Amino acid sequence: MAKTLLSVIIPTYNVEKYIVDCVDSLLRQITAPAEIIIVNDGSTDGTLALVQQTYGHQPQVRIITTPNGGAGKARDVGIEAAQGEFLFFCDPDDIVPDGFVAELQQVTDAHPEVDLFCFSSQMFEDGHENNTRPKVRHEQFGLHSPQQVLSRLLRNGSYTSAAWNYAVKKSLVMQRGLRFVERVHEDHKFTLSVFIYARQAWVSQHVYYSQRVRSGSLTNSRKNDDYFMQRYNAFMQTYGLLKQGMDKSPLKNELEKAYLLHSFRLMIYLSLYNGTPVPEYVIHAIQFMGSQHKPVGVKEWLLINRPRMFIRLQKYKVDKEQKKIA
Repeated sequence: MAKTLLSVIIPTYNVEKYIVDCVDSLLRQITAPAEIIIVNDGSTDGTLALVQQTYGHQPQVRIITTPNGGAGKARDVGIEAAQGEFLFFCDPDDIVPDGFVAELQQVTDAHPEVDLFCFSSQMFEDGHENNTRPKVRHEQFGLHSPQQVLSRLLRNGSYTSAAWNYAVKKSLVMQRGLRFVERVHEDHKFTLSVFIYARQAWVSQHVYYSQRVRSGSLTNSRKNDDYFMQRYNAFMQTYGLLKQGMDKSPLKNELEKAYLLHSFRLMIYLSLYNGTPVPEYVIHAIQFMGSQHKPVGVKEWLLINRPRMFIRLQKYKVDKEQKKIA
């Protein structure tokens, strides 16, 4: 019996307009016994009927329906059902460019010790697939320590906790008991755990993920106070994992600082682009937690020592940018 290299897990909720583009981009690359697991998360539109009619006869496609519980719970259902050596979590409105599966196969044949497969990604506005801009940007390729890969992404500002950021060995996920669990910000702890606990990473030179930016999605919608509090709590839990999950070393100290500053900047920009004040608990956390690290350069010094001034300067830039767009 042939080994199943890959299980692609797609949590799916009310995306009948996009799901065919997504699955078709994968079917161009995937043949059985590799598999695409579509987890229908209680869709109320025509998504389920569409995927059943379009892909129900495909031997490499499995369709599972669950009560609505959010993308995290749907991914967890997919993990339990997956038979592949590697897991890849794809969002249902995005596209996977050609070459992804072929390179993963080549890498695992040549380097069976690899348990994390990384690649760059891009974004495009809904309806403008050829107008792309970079998202995750890798700058060094081939075999690397996963922790060094994480450090470089944090330093260049392109790290994302999104679960489509990599393919990971299922054995690592199962051994470490990694699950998404939460309904909101469910991927922060999972993704950082993957980078901390993986032993060997391969970084591709290619862009293997295209993220669709569309109105109405969580990524592109206005956020309320609960969203920011949940985002902050996810950061605190994940930062705690980083502090506890690695042995003491210069790299651990470097990662703690890089993750801290990256997360604070992201929370600031999320508020500014949302048109809402940066929460006071975020400012207090910057002042307290940032003081434990030595800043390098003027921007880091401002963020750590004068966060309100840093926020005012960033607000000026954001306002100027939005006026140009308007």
